[in-house]
Amino acid sequence: MSDDIEHDGANAGATPLGMQQITAFWRDFSSRLDGLEQLEPHEFVERAHEMLQPYAPELALEIEGSPKEPGARLIVTAHGNIDQFENVQALARHAPSLEHYEVRAFRSRSPGGDFAMRMDGFELSCSDVLVAHYDAGGIVGLELSFEKIIPQDMAEHARHMAFIMLDHVLGEWDFSVRVGPVEFVDAFSDSVAGAEPLSAFAPIFDAFQREDLGRTYEYPREGSGRWMSLEVRARDAGEDDPPDLLSFHDSANAVATRADFPYFLSWSLPFGDQDELDAVRDAQDALETELELRQRGILAFSRVEGMRSRTASFYVEDVEHATRLANELAAEYTPDLPGELTVAYDPSWREYLALYAAIHSRDADGGDDGDEGGRA
Repeated sequence: MSDDIEHDGANAGATPLGMQQITAFWRDFSSRLDGLEQLEPHEFVERAHEMLQPYAPELALEIEGSPKEPGARLIVTAHGNIDQFENVQALARHAPSLEHYEVRAFRSRSPGGDFAMRMDGFELSCSDVLVAHYDAGGIVGLELSFEKIIPQDMAEHARHMAFIMLDHVLGEWDFSVRVGPVEFVDAFSDSVAGAEPLSAFAPIFDAFQREDLGRTYEYPREGSGRWMSLEVRARDAGEDDPPDLLSFHDSANAVATRADFPYFLSWSLPFGDQDELDAVRDAQDALETELELRQRGILAFSRVEGMRSRTASFYVEDVEHATRLANELAAEYTPDLPGELTVAYDPSWREYLALYAAIHSRDADGGDDGDEGGRA
C-alpha cells in the first residue's frame, strides 16, 4: 500500500528544476566546453552564466582556478539565496563527469580570509569589520561593528559590503544556512563573544560550532544516541485529553545542518489499539535502521499524538530513496493503515532546532526536560 506524499519544501517560492532542464543544460554546456576553455577565466564565467540562464535563471556558474588547470572546480551558486539551494544541489548532483573539472555546489571560502573590497569608490577591508558571535537557538547569531569611521552617507553601502565579505569569508553554505540573525551595532552586547576582525573569524566560527553548539558533523556511533522523552500538551487540548509523547534525538544535533541531510521527511501513521501502535512503531523503527545502515538519514524525533497517531521525522539525503523505503515498509508492517509522508527542503534544520532550542532553554531555566533515554 502506497502512502500519500506531500512536498511542502521550505523553498516554496522557488520552482524546482526538473531533470529535463538539468540534463538539457549539461548537454548544452558539455557540447560547448571546448570553446569556453579558449577564453579568459572571467569570459568563461560570463559565457557559462549566459548558457545557464534559460534553464535556471536564479543560479550561476563560477570557476575556482583556471580552465583546464589541475584542481579547477565549477561552482554552482545561488549567491546566498537559500530559496534556490535545493536547485543548486540538484544541478551539481546530476552534473556529468567532466575531464578537467570537479563540479561543486556552493561558493567556497575565500583563501586566507583577509582581503579588501572597493565598490562605488568606497573601500572596506576584512580588518575594518569586527564580528562577535552568540548561540541564537542552535545557530550562530552575529553582531557586527566597524573598526574605522564610516561616513553617514556610506553606512548602508558599507553594511551591504560587509554582508558580501561575510559570505566570502565563511562560504555560501555556512553563511546562509548556519548563521541566523545578523545585527550591526555601535557597541557589542554583554552576552556576545569575540569582537574579532572578520579576517580572523572563520576559525573562531568553526570552533564555536564544534565546541559550543556541539556540531562535530560526525554521525552518532551506533548505541551512543541520547534521547529525551517529554510530555507535550497542545494549546487547544481539553483537560481530559492525553498529552502528546515526544521522543527527541538530542544526539542528532551533532549533524544538524549537514549539507547531505537537507530534506525533512515526516511519516505519520494512525493506530487504534496497542497492536496497531506496535506495528506502526516497528515500521518506523525499520526505516530508521535502514537509513542508519549507510548513514543516509537520521531520525530527529518522533511524536505520539493524542493516542491516535505516531509521526516519525527524519532528515535524509535522498528523498526518493527514503520514500521508497517507507512505502515498502508500510506494505510489510501496516498495509491496512493509511499513512502520510510529507517532505520539506529544510537545510537549516528549522524543524529540529526549534525543538532543540525550546528543550535546552528549559534546561537553562532549571525546568524539567523529561526522562533521558526513553523512546515513545
